[in-house]
Amino acid sequence: MRMDSKLRNVTVLVVVWAFVLGCAVGPRPAQSLDLGGAIGDLVKIFGIGWVVDKFSDDIDDAINAVLAQHEAKAAGATKVVPILRVAEGGGTAIGAAQVMGPSVQVEKATAVAEIELTIGDFRGRALLPISTKRSVTSSVKGIEGVGVSANIKFPI
Repeated sequence: MRMDSKLRNVTVLVVVWAFVLGCAVGPRPAQSLDLGGAIGDLVKIFGIGWVVDKFSDDIDDAINAVLAQHEAKAAGATKVVPILRVAEGGGTAIGAAQVMGPSVQVEKATAVAEIELTIGDFRGRALLPISTKRSVTSSVKGIEGVGVSANIKFPI
């Protein structure tokens, strides 16, 4: 039995938002357990990564449907991948991004690197589609012709 596309999109959005809300309003660790908060955050981060990996095609379809309704559909191929905060020693999944571009190039994208920039008093963030989920600041290299068309943040 095949689920109607609109019903499937709604179901996926409900599952994703239920997960996000569960993370945001779930039970809080006791005040005396400082490590409990860190472990809870790690569980949320890995949970978000799992949701993004498991439902990436459905999230991509839902984003495309919403953008098409507003006559803003991305040109070319699209794909949803996790966002990794780039830091020395590796990345931490913090959300999802839809990347767009030529299909051959989009297929190479496995994540989007979020790079924090600080120059004097100026602070900024760059979102760069990359071909690896293991990122170190000195070796981040973007994929030519691929850009970010949507940024999905999950509260941690």
